[in-house]
Amino acid sequence: MRVIVILLVTCFTLGLSVALLADEAPAKYAGVENCKMCHPDIHTDWSKSRHAKAFELLVDVGEEKNPKCLTCHATGYGKGGFTDTTATPDLAGVTCEACHGPGADHNGDKSKITRVPAVTVCAGCHQQLNIHGLPDATK
Repeated sequence: MRVIVILLVTCFTLGLSVALLADEAPAKYAGVENCKMCHPDIHTDWSKSRHAKAFELLVDVGEEKNPKCLTCHATGYGKGGFTDTTATPDLAGVTCEACHGPGADHNGDKSKITRVPAVTVCAGCHQQLNIHGLPDATK
């Protein structure tokens, strides 16, 4: 009897662990063109920004495949987002989802997107030991 109880508890615990892991699947990126469908004015403003051109800067200096650069110059690199310009061109540059989080599940549901990103999101790239020779954004 004791063995059966132990087996049942073990199976329940494993089953619960697997279910919890399944619920924590990484969010998926939608890409800037999907954001543009509902937010055309914001997209227009963004497309003129330095964030939009962040990946182009890497191309200009031959660093478009450098993982150290891609973490800040491509959206979601190493987190299920940008892989390369062939597979994920809508994630090249610092797009909406770099700040607001992966948006494939957003579809107008404001609870599934970060509307106002925390300053730590910006600081993740803008406090990189001043590697670009630009003024430190924290001063």
